[in-house]
Amino acid sequence: MTLICANKTNAQSGISVSPPRTYFSLNPGESERKKILVTNVSDVNTLELAVSFNDWKYDDYGTNVVSEPNTLPTSSANWITVLPGNTLTLLPKESKEIEILMQVPEKINQEAVHTAMMYITQTNPINGANKSGENIKISIRTGVKIYQRFNTGREQNIEFTNFEFNKAENELVLKIENEGNVWGEGTIKNEIINQENGKQIILQDVVFYSLPNDKRIVYIPLPKDLEKGSYIATSTLSLGDNDNIKIAELSFSNDK
Repeated sequence: MTLICANKTNAQSGISVSPPRTYFSLNPGESERKKILVTNVSDVNTLELAVSFNDWKYDDYGTNVVSEPNTLPTSSANWITVLPGNTLTLLPKESKEIEILMQVPEKINQEAVHTAMMYITQTNPINGANKSGENIKISIRTGVKIYQRFNTGREQNIEFTNFEFNKAENELVLKIENEGNVWGEGTIKNEIINQENGKQIILQDVVFYSLPNDKRIVYIPLPKDLEKGSYIATSTLSLGDNDNIKIAELSFSNDK
């Protein structure tokens, strides 16, 4: 049995990559190189590594969905070359830089953003044991997300499209759509206020990632012991460093 693990498998094995996301602003026919630092964090194991590419997208809940290369309309997997090659060896604690060259074809579709997932996978599995004590082979894999957009003006526009109280599940449901031409990422801060006594309750933050045209459903759990009453819920989405803030408010009643 071979176990594929992302990033660190235990204290003795692991791959670190920096940066974990790489961005290109290129028009058709243009090319650019970017560097990625790969580090073997192990004290004892030499890693033989291979680089490959897949397509990926987010589903409606922000989960990564990976597919075969060049199967999605947003794919850029076939535009990327690894320099000096798709394999490398890292001694314990060794770091190496690899270059990725993106060459955008002259003719491409008009998707606002194209993406790929670059996987760095260990090809010399190490011996290990599972929780039952059985001998297994452990192989490490980590991914780097790659984004390309046209070298034009940024239009970052994230809109809230619906906000409702799901009484049966005791949660708030927030629907969001990326109507811009760039990737959007940020944090959604959530709170509710009891309109009858003014009590404020801070709910959990939600980290938000999206691509253009993505629609997102965000579930925000409410306290299990939420007292009866009328509430105002506020969700505030802060988009990175641009001071771009969106606010959604909802009035609801909890009569449990």
